[in-house]
Amino acid sequence: MGGRNTFARLAVLMMFTLVVGPAVAAGAARRPTVRHVLLISVDGLHEVDLARCIASGGCPQLAALTRHGVLYSDASTPLPSDSFPGLLAQVTGGPPRVTGVYYDDTFDRALYPAGSHCSGPPGAEVRLTGYLDRNERRLNGGAADLAVNSAEAIDPRRLPERRIGGHCEPLWPHNYLRVNTVFGVLHARGMRTAWIDKHPAYDILNGPGGPLEGPGVNIDDFYAPEVHAALTRANLGRFGLGAQRLRNPRLSFQDSTTAIRLYDGLKLQALLNEIAGFDHSGRHHLGVPALFGMDFQSVNVAEKRPQGGYLNSAGRPSPALHAAITFVDDSLGRLVAALQQRGLLESTVLIISAKSGNAPIDRSRVRIISARTVLTPALDALGPADRFHVADDVLLEWLTPAYRGRVAAVIRSLSAAQAAGRDLGIGKFYSGAELAALFGDPRTDPRAPDFILEPRLGVIYTDHADKIAEHGGFHEDDRHVALLVANPQLAARTVGRPVQTAEIAPTILALLGLRPSLLQAVRREQTHVLPGLRLTACR
Repeated sequence: MGGRNTFARLAVLMMFTLVVGPAVAAGAARRPTVRHVLLISVDGLHEVDLARCIASGGCPQLAALTRHGVLYSDASTPLPSDSFPGLLAQVTGGPPRVTGVYYDDTFDRALYPAGSHCSGPPGAEVRLTGYLDRNERRLNGGAADLAVNSAEAIDPRRLPERRIGGHCEPLWPHNYLRVNTVFGVLHARGMRTAWIDKHPAYDILNGPGGPLEGPGVNIDDFYAPEVHAALTRANLGRFGLGAQRLRNPRLSFQDSTTAIRLYDGLKLQALLNEIAGFDHSGRHHLGVPALFGMDFQSVNVAEKRPQGGYLNSAGRPSPALHAAITFVDDSLGRLVAALQQRGLLESTVLIISAKSGNAPIDRSRVRIISARTVLTPALDALGPADRFHVADDVLLEWLTPAYRGRVAAVIRSLSAAQAAGRDLGIGKFYSGAELAALFGDPRTDPRAPDFILEPRLGVIYTDHADKIAEHGGFHEDDRHVALLVANPQLAARTVGRPVQTAEIAPTILALLGLRPSLLQAVRREQTHVLPGLRLTACR
C-alpha cells in the first residue's frame, strides 16, 4: 500500500511539472512548496487599471507582487460577463453552457416557482442575489449566526423547486450548479477550504452534492455579508461611530463608494483571521485553508457610480475610482504582510483577477435604455412573447411557449422597431446554431436562453438613469480583466498570449498537487492550466 501511495504522489508531481512548468533550478537543493492558494477577485478590475496603476506608482503592493509573479496581459472572462459565470469559471474551469449558470438572475424551464409545491406548469426564475436572504436589508442577511455559515441566511421558501422521486423540494444554489468545483475536490480529500463573498447565494460555489435541504458543505468556512444591506444604524454600528455619517436607509452598501470600502474592510478582516489560522469570525482556531479568498466590491461600485468611472477613453480613473483601486492595493499589502508574519508567504500562491470588468470605459458612450418602458414593449410587439429576460449591457431572453418556435420572428420585430425609430441599442443577436454552439441549445437545455442580444458598446438596459457602467456584455471593457499569479519563488514574467479566467480552476488544483481532470468541466472543455508558472507542489 505504501509503495502504491508513493508512486501516486510521484505521478502527481510529474503531472504538475509537465503541465505547469519545470521546477525552479534550485529545486534539487531547496524545493519550493505550495500548500495554500489565496484567490482574490477584484470585481471590475480591468487589465488597463492594473497596468496604469502600477506604471503611475499608485499601486506599490501590486507592483511588488508583479516582481515575483506572472502577469497575464490578455485575460478574458467567459460570456456573459456576469459575476456568477465569471467566478464559477474560476472555480470549475467551465463556461455557462457547462455550469448551467448564465447569470445571477436567470430562468429554468424545468423548475417550479418558489412556493408552488411543484404544481402548475414548469418554468421558474432562479435568483442568485440578495433576494434569497431571510432579510436582505440586514448585513447578516437575517441569519442567526454568521460565524457558522452565511448560507444559513438563505430562506428556503424563496428557492425554486424541483421534483425528485415524486417529492417536491427547494433547490439550493449549490445543487443548481451542474459540475463540481475546486472546493468540492479539495474538501473530499480532507483539505480545508474557505471563501468570502457578497451574497449568501454564493453557496453555489460549494458545488453539487451534500445536503438537499440546507447549505453546501464543501466550503468549510463560508462568509458572505449581504452587499445589498441598507445603510441603517444597526448595520453601520459595527464600523464605529464615524460610519454613522453614511446612514441613509434608502441606500445600500453598494450605492456608496465610501460605504463599500467599509464593507470590503469587513471581509478583509475575516480573511486576515483565516490567515491567522482561525475561522472568519476569529473565534475558532481551525488551521489555514488550502484554498481561500474573497471578492472586493470597491472597484466595481466606483466604476458604476456617477461620482466614479473614468475621465477618458484611455482608462484614466476618476478620483473615486483611483481611491477604490488604491484601497484594494493597500488591502493586498495587509494580506501579504500577514502571510509573511505567519511564515506562509513562500508556501502560498496568490491569484488576483476579476469576475468581470464594466463597460464602457469611455463614459461619453453611455446610452441608458429603459428595460421596462422601451425594451419589454418591443419584445411583446407580436404578442406576449417575453416570458423572462435579464438585461444589463446584454439581454438574455426566454420566450413564452407560444413563441419559442418563432425566435426569428421576434428578432425581426425588435429589428423593425429599431428601424422605425425606436432605438433599442441593437448590436448583434445570437440565436439558432450560433447560440447553441456558444451557450447551449434551448431546444434541449431548459436553462439556455432562446436568444441573446449584444447591444452596442455603451448601451445599458436599466431603469437607473444614474448608472454609468455595467457588466454582463461581450465587449472588451466587460471581459478584458486583470490576472496576476504571484509567489516569492516566481520570476517576473508577462504572458501576452490570450488566456481565459477559466484556466484558474485547473491551475489551483495543479498548484496543490492534484490532477486538474478531477474537475468535470475541465475534462469536458479540455481547459488548460495557466501557462508560464514554474513551481512545484508539495503533496
